Amino acid sequence: MGQAKSQRRSVLIVEDEQIVALDLQQALQGLGYDAPAIAATAEEAIARSSERRPDLVLMDIRIKGTRDGIETAEVLRERFSIPVVFLTAHADPGTVERAKMAEPSGYLVKPVKVAELRRVIELALHKHAIESRLRERERWFSTTLRSIGDAILAVDLAGRITFMNPAAETLTGIDAAAALGEPVQSVLQLIDRSESPVLTALREEHLVQLDEGNLRNLKTGASRVISDSATPVLLDQQVLGAVMVFRDVTEQKALQKKLELADRLASLGTMAAGVAHEINNPLAVVMANAAFLAEDLSELRGSDPGDAERRESMKAIVRDLQSAANRIERIVSDLRIFSQPTDPTDPTDPTEVRRCIEWAVRATAHEFRHRATLTLAIAALPPVAVDEMRLGQVLINLLINAAHAIPPGNVAGNRVTITAQADPSGRVVIEVRDTGSGIPAAVIERIFEPFFTTKSAGEGTGLGLSIVHGIVVAMGGEIKVDSELGKGTVFRVFLPVAVPRMSAAAPTVEQLPAVRGRILVIDDEEMILRAVARILRAYEVRCTTSAREALSWMDAGQEFDLVLSDLMMPTMNGMQFYEHVLVQHPEIASRIVFVTGGTITARAGAFLQSVTNRRLEKPFKPAVLLKFVRDQLAERNTTSAED
Repeated sequence: MGQAKSQRRSVLIVEDEQIVALDLQQALQGLGYDAPAIAATAEEAIARSSERRPDLVLMDIRIKGTRDGIETAEVLRERFSIPVVFLTAHADPGTVERAKMAEPSGYLVKPVKVAELRRVIELALHKHAIESRLRERERWFSTTLRSIGDAILAVDLAGRITFMNPAAETLTGIDAAAALGEPVQSVLQLIDRSESPVLTALREEHLVQLDEGNLRNLKTGASRVISDSATPVLLDQQVLGAVMVFRDVTEQKALQKKLELADRLASLGTMAAGVAHEINNPLAVVMANAAFLAEDLSELRGSDPGDAERRESMKAIVRDLQSAANRIERIVSDLRIFSQPTDPTDPTDPTEVRRCIEWAVRATAHEFRHRATLTLAIAALPPVAVDEMRLGQVLINLLINAAHAIPPGNVAGNRVTITAQADPSGRVVIEVRDTGSGIPAAVIERIFEPFFTTKSAGEGTGLGLSIVHGIVVAMGGEIKVDSELGKGTVFRVFLPVAVPRMSAAAPTVEQLPAVRGRILVIDDEEMILRAVARILRAYEVRCTTSAREALSWMDAGQEFDLVLSDLMMPTMNGMQFYEHVLVQHPEIASRIVFVTGGTITARAGAFLQSVTNRRLEKPFKPAVLLKFVRDQLAERNTTSAED
């Protein structure tokens, strides 16, 4: 028996000669095919195909009606994707060429032989099944490629575009329909490359990668940073073309640069802390010895006029030395402020407004050198309840903005004025006024918005004033702006006043009377030891560059009323020294004072927070050190007397 009816392939016969059509129907049924209908015209063929969807159409090229078999086959293929086998008694070259345009699945010449009919139909059905699977796979791949977020572009051997997905259309600024067949150089315009990577891959027949390139968008003219890879397409070692995959990495590269900048700033902060620490040791020696020398010179007496003149000359030299050392001290102090991390959860110490303004002016002085004259008018003010480093950041931003509002070249004709005074409500008002270009009234309400900037592209991120606004508000303050085009701008920062605190009296320059006591000084710098020994010559002082040696003296039974220990030392540092003393000589541990030139490690900072011991900062003036030592010994003697 033949195939079951449900499994039989159906064939639609399109033939306007009734006898031929019936013979074909009988032959097909004898071969096991289902041939339920016969159509005599194109319209009937299209209607039957729409209703029944046959597996194959057997169609005469010459049929009745306005359309012949070739035109009808094109309609069936486009609308229903039904394979067509042509029948004709005319096999002239012209007809054959026309038939090819309809992409038939087979061709039979009348009269049709039954054996040939079966062979052609089976081949046509097999070919159609393969082509259907290929078309389905092609649609699947095409849909996948179009759905991928990365841009994909393919070229043929001549370097002409054969495929572009929507992401590639967006990045290049041209539709795929317009790009197909065009040279890739006219579509993929890389500003900084003489040859497209896809052409390089095609020519050299290997993978080509580009980490960063600038692609011009043909629609907008703007450029975007792309990262790409291109590779040849091979089939049995034969190059068929090349494909390029690329993506927009503009934001990623911008973020990377911001992270690099943040890393450099973090490194700069670490460097600043290190520089401050390294400078402080020799600076302490300079300041101590300069003060010591000045004191000795003031005590010299001589009757020889030449000696008096020489003494005055030496005093002038010492004054210059002290002045230079004071300048270095201010620089080191600024570096330490810059490198100090800010924790908004920490209680804020009162900040001196004048000191903060002067620091910001020093940090930005180079910006005004060729632009404007900078003037300060700072009244006597109470401290403000804000973080010193964050206020400094606000002032630096405002000063840089003021400088950039003034073009260089007319220093005498332009001015930036900083004033600080109290307002009627008791707040401190810092005002930064410039004679720059001013801000348009249409945008002045937006200047504190993130990423908004009036500067040209590439000259600013638009984050400075938004950060300033955020810092001021977080500190409990307020910031206002007034501006007039062509006349300048003024920013006013309102800050809360700190709760008054008792201030310690400044140490007098004269030497205070000594309190008896034995002092141990530990520092890896011998110059520091000599300077401290000179300042503390009224006391019994023992010095060493080794914390281990100091421990050995304690182990041998030597008593010390006060221990001045450097924190950062080689071999055994001040932290390790303290831990040993705490175990072996606990009665001395509380007498240790840590002398620091700037904390440069997280561990050292955490250690100082964890202990109650006093701390002395380098560089120190002799009067400060003398008063500190005297107070510590007096406190110890008072405690001992009470016990």
